[in-house]
Amino acid sequence: MAPEIERARPPKPAPGLTELTEPELTDDLEWSDLRISGDVSGQQADGVEITGSRLEGMRLTGVHVERLRLVDCVLDTCDLSGAILHDARLTRVEFRSCRLSGLVAAGSRLDDVRFVDSRLDEVNLRMITGRRVEFDRCPMSKVDFYRATLTAARFEACDLTAAELSGAALAETRLAGCRIDGMKGALALKGVDIDAELMMPVALAVLAALDITIDRETGD
Repeated sequence: MAPEIERARPPKPAPGLTELTEPELTDDLEWSDLRISGDVSGQQADGVEITGSRLEGMRLTGVHVERLRLVDCVLDTCDLSGAILHDARLTRVEFRSCRLSGLVAAGSRLDDVRFVDSRLDEVNLRMITGRRVEFDRCPMSKVDFYRATLTAARFEACDLTAAELSGAALAETRLAGCRIDGMKGALALKGVDIDAELMMPVALAVLAALDITIDRETGD
């Protein structure tokens, strides 16, 4: 039996949050202990830190944020489609029913981060690092984990169709109930804990990664 994989530690937003309904992203911004809603789509900022807060129904479509820091935050039904987060650091953060299609967060650091019922198709997570990152019931087709380094990650009931895993390191990771058709770089799954239903899809993905074809012809 495989050892139990560590679970992500939940965020702890502060009690008694102050409402912020007309937010604006600015350089060197610090928000703490807030309940934030509103629309900041397309805005740009350098050095944004949000702690102990909840972002609810917030529109962040196409934002470009350098050095984003999120600590003990919950993002609920937020839209980050097409957002660019360069050098982001997320610690104890949960995304619930969020849309992150096309988001770019390459090279970011994620620790104790959960994505639940959130859309991550065509998300760029190249060369991210992190520990205890969980994806639960997430559509993630064409997600890019090229050379990502994740420890104690979990993928449960996710659609990883055509996902890119080339060069990734996935120590102590769990993969269960997922769709992996067309996955690239399946050799990165070495040592990953999978459920029985994924045995054949993973085997086929690994054979494809090794450029091995199966001859289906039979002799007379």
